[in-house]
Amino acid sequence: MPRPTSPTATVIRLALFIASPRWVAAMSLAPGSKVLVVGNGPVQCLAARIAAIRGYDTTLAVIGNTQATDEAVLFDSTYTKETLPLTIMPVTGDDADEATIESCINEAVGLIIAFDNERTLPERSMNVFMPEEGGSLAHVSLMSRSLNGKGMGFTASAAKAAANVEIWAGGSAIEQYRDMEARLRARAASVGADATIIRAGTLKGGASGSDSAEDEGGEPTFLNPFFYTLGQQDIVNWRLLYDCKALGVEMTAGDTMAGPGFTAALTATDRIGSGDSHRGAVATALVEALGVDAAKGKDFSIAAKESREFPQADAWPAMFVSAK
Repeated sequence: MPRPTSPTATVIRLALFIASPRWVAAMSLAPGSKVLVVGNGPVQCLAARIAAIRGYDTTLAVIGNTQATDEAVLFDSTYTKETLPLTIMPVTGDDADEATIESCINEAVGLIIAFDNERTLPERSMNVFMPEEGGSLAHVSLMSRSLNGKGMGFTASAAKAAANVEIWAGGSAIEQYRDMEARLRARAASVGADATIIRAGTLKGGASGSDSAEDEGGEPTFLNPFFYTLGQQDIVNWRLLYDCKALGVEMTAGDTMAGPGFTAALTATDRIGSGDSHRGAVATALVEALGVDAAKGKDFSIAAKESREFPQADAWPAMFVSAK
């Protein structure tokens, strides 16, 4: 007959099970969990800001020469550097500290990867931020792109060259994104972590809009309006206009979103076009996926639509569940 199990042995086994990577990966991340955000540009900063606002113990990995700009867009009078649980960690330059970086990577249970420009995470960087041994990673959220090729081609490429360099027109970059996704899924599986892929098209907007009566609209959790001084400029600040009217979110499951198509030139800037993704919606989806079981192991496309109101935190779990 098997020997009866003592209460002490049961408690020990339960403690070991809870501490194991398999148990951690089976749980959605709760506020207070350590989250590391890597990548570049406004969408990376926005993901870190929203993660901190949601209560995650957040670290933003930055390149040394972008730190000043990153700080300028991250904080404002409502969400200050002193009040948000957000640490900026240089990973290059004189201020980079190897021991701090290694400790942060090993302690992170959540990882968000988001590149604002058309860059992908190379394998050597994946080896650093998703180590095969020694880490605690439970969930990774990756920003990828629409890779189905619909609504792209010559018209989109021409509008990209002539009107807005940030238009997502696919092309040769598609294979690079597919390769990154395959490598990330394989690495996540090997370390016992869940993975969610958030698909974006043309990234637009990203700051908190305006409180003026003329430009009413915006979302206070988004970036400091200093963002509007950056990048491609025009007589009218089209990013501000976009942030005041394009706050609706359409989430679908899979790689479903088409590119800008024949209207690419007409919708290149402030107009809401096919294939548009609001940076705020993409960043929020990356963060919210960490805490939603329905997001595990899946990919979701994020499209912008006209609205003056952005979905609040309690709406996102249902959006992941109902995405078709």
